[in-house]
Amino acid sequence: MRHHILLGFFITASFAAFAQQRITGLVEDDETGSPVSFASVIPERGQGIMTDSLGKFTFVIRKQSRLNDSILISAAGYLPKKTAIRELLSNSRVTLIQNYALLQQVKVFASLKGDYQKFGYYRDWKVVNQGGEIGYIFDLSQKRVQIGQVQVKVNHNYDTCWLKLHLRDVANSGFRLPENEVLKKEVIVPTTIKYGLVEFDLSWQQVNIPTNRLYVGFELLRCGCSESAAPSFFFMGNEDGLNFYKESGQASWKRGGDHTIYVRMLAK
Repeated sequence: MRHHILLGFFITASFAAFAQQRITGLVEDDETGSPVSFASVIPERGQGIMTDSLGKFTFVIRKQSRLNDSILISAAGYLPKKTAIRELLSNSRVTLIQNYALLQQVKVFASLKGDYQKFGYYRDWKVVNQGGEIGYIFDLSQKRVQIGQVQVKVNHNYDTCWLKLHLRDVANSGFRLPENEVLKKEVIVPTTIKYGLVEFDLSWQQVNIPTNRLYVGFELLRCGCSESAAPSFFFMGNEDGLNFYKESGQASWKRGGDHTIYVRMLAK
């Protein structure tokens, strides 16, 4: 009887031990060995995550069968790569190959020209469900552009926040402030990433604007489920730049001083 009890205990303990297994990985550039920051890591089952500023990622699996699943890792300017979770147990290093054909066709517009991994300026944003927006105005080389992805850097302590993307034309005269919406449909993404780049995929939409200036802005629709005593949502950037914002749908546009958030746009 004692042997059966011990056997049952060890079986239960072995299942409990595997009930939660932490999987870690490091995403690097295949040529340079440098970390690929804020790459998307999407498992076959479960929520997607992103690598941190050092190219590292961590997620947890609760069933042994999940070891046979794969994850898809992708980043702007690189060919996507699929790898088995089981392989990460023996080799946590995953390398991505640069997609030179893509880089030749795509132009990257960024609100800040420095190292976006080191931006430490925080723009606290508490305007929720009021139509408030915050963003950056880009000067483009032409009026007709095909946009692939738009990214913004955030830091928050909620389970999920919903962000809405806005693209607006900007007058070349007067106050040169954001005006009419040029997106033909609403683009909203749930943001579960606590820290890093949130990406909006526009599937290379063609956007027509009357001038060569385009406002790229973000509206915080709602957030939910924060265990913190001080829930917060921040847009990140640094002290070099100028953002434009309004605190409600009916409010006037304001200039955000000498600080701006980090916005990056990939376009053809």
